[in-house]
Amino acid sequence: MGDRRREQRTSIDLLINKYIGGDPHLCRAVNVSRRGMLLHKVFEPDLPMGEVTVEFQLPGEERVIRARGVVLAEHQWARAHGVRFTCIAPEDAALIDAFIARPDRERALG
Repeated sequence: MGDRRREQRTSIDLLINKYIGGDPHLCRAVNVSRRGMLLHKVFEPDLPMGEVTVEFQLPGEERVIRARGVVLAEHQWARAHGVRFTCIAPEDAALIDAFIARPDRERALG
């Protein structure tokens, strides 16, 4: 079974806000694409969830990206889950694409 993800993505290590029912929870993003993120839970309850909102800044950027998404899969062994963006501003998606394409991205993460 191959990788079904079609969008280019990159590893990242960011602490971000994830809103569940309007309440913010800290989590760690470990990869990002224009269509979604893989998140590890840090401080949040183990609740079934459908829709979430994430808020984050990419390294070296001042703009705060805010996107709504749905939880796709929960990996209990890692307290991690994928989120597919369902609503993201086109300029924010373009900012993610530009970040992924940056040749100096690894230094920015460092």
